[in-house]
This record gives sequence, C-alpha cells and structure tokens, in this order.
Amino acid sequence: MKDKENPNHRMGKHTGYDLINGEYHIAPLYCEQFDELMHRTLGIQHMLNMVTDHAAEDLKQISVIRGKIFKELADDIGLDLGKGWVFSMGVIKLPKKEE
Repeated sequence: MKDKENPNHRMGKHTGYDLINGEYHIAPLYCEQFDELMHRTLGIQHMLNMVTDHAAEDLKQISVIRGKIFKELADDIGLDLGKGWVFSMGVIKLPKKEE
C-alpha cells in the first residue's frame, strides 16, 4: 500500500518545506545555519555579560577606594565632604555650578 502524500509538503528551488497554517517548516539545512548563528550570538552575549559584570565590579571597587581616599584627605586637610569636592589633575575643587 502506498503512503498518502503530505498535502502540506512543498518544494522550493533547492529544498523541501512544509506549509502548515501559514508557517513555513523549513529544511534542516537552513535550521542548522540558523542554529549556528544563534549559537554564535549567544556566545557574544555571554562574553559581553561577563565583561559588563567584571567592569561593574571594578567600578564599584574604584568607587569604594575613591571614597576612602577622599575621607582620608578630608580628615587630613579639613574638607567638608558634604560639599561634593572633585579631584582633577592634582587639584581638589568644588564642581562648577551650572547657570
């Protein structure tokens, strides 16, 4: 007995596909290519997440160290840290007020 033909199966120029409810179920050849690109994309996203997490941790540590230096300096020369002093090229000064 001969199997019935799949009414959803179509043939493109090079590969077959199934068209079911307006969705194209493509050939494994294309699925594998999309899967490879997704794998590469996820690798890049993972790498960027690692770099971002590492940078965020470093920036947090830098902020803590900057705070300790300012606290030590304030104690040494009597600065009021509540005023928001900034360091630039060897000079501690108040930020310029925007007009």
